[in-house]
Amino acid sequence: MGQGSTPPRSFNTVVNSNREQRARRQQKGRITLLSICTVIILILLTLIIFLIASIADVLGSNPGEPYDTTDQENNGSNSSVVYVPLAWESSKVTSGVLLVVNDEHEFDPDSVVGDLIDVYDNRTKINGSNPYQINTVTAALMHKEAFPHMEAMMQEHYRLTEGDGSILIKYAYRTYEDQENLGSVVKAGFSDHHTGCCIALHQGSASNPPAIDTDHWIYDNCHKYGFVPRYPVGKESETGVRDYEHCYRYVGLPHAAYMTENNLCLEEYVELLQTRYANGEHLSITDAAGAKYEVYYVPASNTELTTIQVPANYAYTVSGDNIGGFIITVDLSAPNA
Repeated sequence: MGQGSTPPRSFNTVVNSNREQRARRQQKGRITLLSICTVIILILLTLIIFLIASIADVLGSNPGEPYDTTDQENNGSNSSVVYVPLAWESSKVTSGVLLVVNDEHEFDPDSVVGDLIDVYDNRTKINGSNPYQINTVTAALMHKEAFPHMEAMMQEHYRLTEGDGSILIKYAYRTYEDQENLGSVVKAGFSDHHTGCCIALHQGSASNPPAIDTDHWIYDNCHKYGFVPRYPVGKESETGVRDYEHCYRYVGLPHAAYMTENNLCLEEYVELLQTRYANGEHLSITDAAGAKYEVYYVPASNTELTTIQVPANYAYTVSGDNIGGFIITVDLSAPNA
């Protein structure tokens, strides 16, 4: 072997070199495979996110309509409303005009304290005459929010009938003792009359005047004043009460409009809000006068305070349902100054 020539490599050296080359190739292959898998995963994640966003957009723009109406749509929150969080006392779930009081949900007597008004003392006469009559023993008080709407309804009836003031409010607010003394099948504590939002209407000057019929003007027009028949025919399985069609319940203008349009009793309406409008969806309602509202439901927290979203730039009300949450009503015709 001449001077300066490269000495031949041993067999072991060649083997080790080949192994190192194979190892490097394998490592490069694994890196390449890992890179390809990473790219594929990223593409799949991007597609999944895009799909979820598309589904959410579709659901948000067309969440579905449980009841077919022409002028009321479930199209989510109005874009002009700015919502902010508000801490609300969870105990107020038993306060408000949308309480469900029946044989399954007992009334809390403390919830109406301070909310009652004397009907007789506050009744407005028309040209010196009373547009309706009052049983001063069994109908002396009613809820202060319901009273002015009842007055407006009775005055309009008086005007349309050219002075017929014979409608009698026979029953309105009842105490526990009143309900017990009545001898009704409805136990004390479970009558909707405890809320002060119910009125039982009769007609005539006799000592025991008959109840108004379902073909009466009030039955067909009470929703224009925020009232609905509390125990309509055909809803006995939901309300638990029968043969009391002449009992009218104040629920508020938008709620009365929607319940009437969709043939819902109070129990059905509140259940609809609980099941369909408790997760960010808002029910859009147009009342009989054309005013627009948004309505939605917030379950009450099991802590002292419940956080609810309320509008910062529109008037709103919050009512408990006496079951487990709150119904928020936004008046879109009443922006804040």
